[in-house]
Amino acid sequence: MAEDTDKIAKALMRDFGDFIFTRSQDNITDMGIDDTGALRLSGDIKEMGGKVIIEYTAPYAKYVNDGTKPHPISAEVLLSWVERKLSVPSSEVLKVAKRIAAKIRRFGTEPKPFMDNAIAVAKEKYKGVIDLT
Repeated sequence: MAEDTDKIAKALMRDFGDFIFTRSQDNITDMGIDDTGALRLSGDIKEMGGKVIIEYTAPYAKYVNDGTKPHPISAEVLLSWVERKLSVPSSEVLKVAKRIAAKIRRFGTEPKPFMDNAIAVAKEKYKGVIDLT
């Protein structure tokens, strides 16, 4: 009986993790925050030590999810993103990148909570099934 309970608990834990992972992947697409595919591709789900671990290894994943406080940034770092994402004429790319960099220096970046939203939906879906306190 204890073995069956363990199997059920592990299956439920994996189902919960799979739901969060799939929802986070969908959120990345739905929120339009992955223009190159690198953020989605950096996502992984695995079981380790009796736990389900979901991680995004793109170095900017946390900053996309959580947003950032105002910080220095060079317009040059934004050039390829502006070209790819905003489809501005090439003669305007540097000017637009400078405006965006100035805004980030002043206000930071808004969060795009692809993981936080996935977790919130999973908690609601599994409420009463899994004790999440």
